[in-house]
Order: sequence, then structure tokens, then C-alpha cells
Amino acid sequence: MKKNLSSQSMDAALQDFLGNKPSMETPKPDAQPADTQEQASGAVPEQVDETPQVVRRISGKQRRASLEEYKEEFLHVPSIEDRKPVFLSRSTRDALDRIVRMFGERRMSVSGLVENITRQHLAIYGEDIEAWRKL
Repeated sequence: MKKNLSSQSMDAALQDFLGNKPSMETPKPDAQPADTQEQASGAVPEQVDETPQVVRRISGKQRRASLEEYKEEFLHVPSIEDRKPVFLSRSTRDALDRIVRMFGERRMSVSGLVENITRQHLAIYGEDIEAWRKL
């Protein structure tokens, strides 16, 4: 999943995931609704087939399976040798701490979660990063 999100939108998405209300939420108002823009330009709107889209529900079994996959991928206790400090904002650290406390095992820590996330990131993007470095 390659997405370019600003730090602010990532914070909002993380807070939304954790059930917190974003502190700075500014909705972006549209200049004109789409229907008004079409009428103003003089174009005749085409007939749109307004069939309702089917909303598929995720079963509890699927949610449990995806939670187990998440735990297996990110919440196992890693072996970290030659530790080095990494700095995070307080809000990010608190959000990660909440995830670890809710879903992690007894010996799991925020450092372990950050280690697992980073290893996964490097496994996915390692070759791309190496290719970009050579540009």
C-alpha cells in the first residue's frame, strides 16, 4: 500500500482508528456542488444509473482472522540487539502504547512494535529504496 499522506492526515487517521477525536479538524468546503457546476457550464447532465451499491459486511470471523494476522505480523516480541533510541511525538507514542496494551502480549513494548513495523516496511520497500538510492 503506497500512499502519500501528510503528517496531519496520518495523525487524524490514527486518532480515528483509535477512537479519539482529532483536535484540529477543518472540513474543506466545496466551492460549488457538482450539480450547480454542471448547470452553470450549460452542459446537459447525462442520465446516471443510480443503482444502490452493495455494502458488504465483515463477519466477526473475518475480523478475528485479520486481528490474528495483525498480531502475528506486528505484535510478536522481537529480539532486538544493539538497541538505539528513536524519537516519536507524544501523541504517536501514546497511540502505539494503547495498541500494545490492548493487543500485545505481556512482554510486548512500543519499541518492539516500532521494530516490527520498521522490519515490515523495509521488507516491502527495501528493493525500491535501493533502486531510488542509485538514481
